[in-house]
Amino acid sequence: MSRHFSVGKVPPASLLRAVYPYVGLPSSRLLIRPGIGRDVAAISYGEKVLVFSTDPVTGTATRIGRHSVHINANDIATAGAQPKWYLCTILLPPNTVEESLRRIMEDMDKAARSLGISVVGGHTEVTALLKQPIVAGFMVGETSKRRLVSAEGGHEGDRILLTKTAGLEGTAILASDHANRLRRVRPEILARARRFSGQISVVKEALAAAKVNGVHAMHDPTEGGVLNGLWELSQASNLGIRVESERIPVAVETETICRSLGLNPLKLMSSGSLVVAVDPSRVQAVAEALRSTGVRVSEIGTLVARHKGGRLTLGSKRRMLEAVPIDELYKLA
Repeated sequence: MSRHFSVGKVPPASLLRAVYPYVGLPSSRLLIRPGIGRDVAAISYGEKVLVFSTDPVTGTATRIGRHSVHINANDIATAGAQPKWYLCTILLPPNTVEESLRRIMEDMDKAARSLGISVVGGHTEVTALLKQPIVAGFMVGETSKRRLVSAEGGHEGDRILLTKTAGLEGTAILASDHANRLRRVRPEILARARRFSGQISVVKEALAAAKVNGVHAMHDPTEGGVLNGLWELSQASNLGIRVESERIPVAVETETICRSLGLNPLKLMSSGSLVVAVDPSRVQAVAEALRSTGVRVSEIGTLVARHKGGRLTLGSKRRMLEAVPIDELYKLA
């Protein structure tokens, strides 16, 4: 039976049927394979491990060169690897002027330099099928086998730490791209929300966490927000998860904007947050390493046995934690 997709990520069940069975020849050097919640591939390369990630920017036309570098670098860093080399494909709609392309590249260059990344190649094209520019990035990083971390590495009993606040990237996009729908929100709140785009990198804190013993898995929540990121981590680790939603921090700016638009901040695009699965005996040490980079850290849940499934608790209410089918941002399209 033919299945029609909605805007956003392809559903996990469809990935299992239509994507993961078709991944070419197996490789003995492949250390992290394709799978739900696994945002990177890792390949043994002598004494080193090369880590690869690819992600497009489709939810906004604002600062897309910068966003592309950061979201791809985030995936690399959650594997405990230093992002180093970046390529991208830039697709432009008809009648795009050269100045627009230059601004995308200037933002990309600035973001890359801030993280010590070289832009090593790519492709640019104008296509009649687009209404706004799209950047599809590809990042390569490097680490040692000892430092490699995978989203599939969580252990039963691990505590779940979350950095910063939920919905950071989505909040910045809403304040920038949908200000016409937010006229009842005070201008100073929108101004602060737009500055959240400066917090979407997790490279510094992820690399700091990766150096501490007891970190078993890391994942950065993107589409579908913190709740989807938590679900993906549990799926990648083949475990259940228990989450206390009241412990998930939400910034005042995010709460205000989401309330005005009728959106759930826990299901809003959350690049900038980092989910870390930590051995219970090492929670304090890992939290201190994260805080040393200047970020807020909250303990929000626990990984449990697979048969216990996923559960989200809010006060006395409990419900199943499942994949988020569509990010709140896309409900405004």
